[in-house]
Amino acid sequence: MSSYLNADKTYLTLTPAGIFEAFSQSEPTPEQLSLQDLLSYSETLLAADWLKRYSDEWLDSFLEHGWIEKLSIFLPAPNLPLDQFLPYVVSSLSGKRRAAIGSDEGFCLARIGYTQEEADMLSVAAADFSGFMMRQKQRGWAVESQAISFFQQVDLLIPETSFVFLWLDGSGYVLIIDGEPLTNNRAFVELVWALKTSGLRFSN
Repeated sequence: MSSYLNADKTYLTLTPAGIFEAFSQSEPTPEQLSLQDLLSYSETLLAADWLKRYSDEWLDSFLEHGWIEKLSIFLPAPNLPLDQFLPYVVSSLSGKRRAAIGSDEGFCLARIGYTQEEADMLSVAAADFSGFMMRQKQRGWAVESQAISFFQQVDLLIPETSFVFLWLDGSGYVLIIDGEPLTNNRAFVELVWALKTSGLRFSN
């Protein structure tokens, strides 16, 4: 497939599915690292530049799985601090326009819609859930989940709160979403790009 790609004029970025594939493991595979590389710069990469470092067969496979999107123009990385950028994308991520980002150590890094107390409480809870999943995986239970949702109603249609777990450069993060989680859109990719790009990520 990629043999037909106009690599010098085609830019590559991740899809929402590609985000989950690339950033789901604390110890990513070489293929996952190559996907992460697409969000490591201040603008989208040309396919030709990516193919200088990685396999043409990998690109074929990633396109077939729907993990990579082809673009005809380059896009710049988000250039706002995380707490200023989150308000721009929250309506695309949360059915109730409330979201927060926490670290795997339980610190709230950014929030919108939640009070500071609510965001701190949810960030601590998210760290507990992340630790639980990692412990169970070490015990042999193959926990492959990248998110946990809690429901108030027994119909299980719309979750009350969802925790989406991501690993970037060896550090764990959680996206906390109130109401219906709307991660299947470009805003989700932009938010992870903001976390991944140097200078935009908060430090504890």
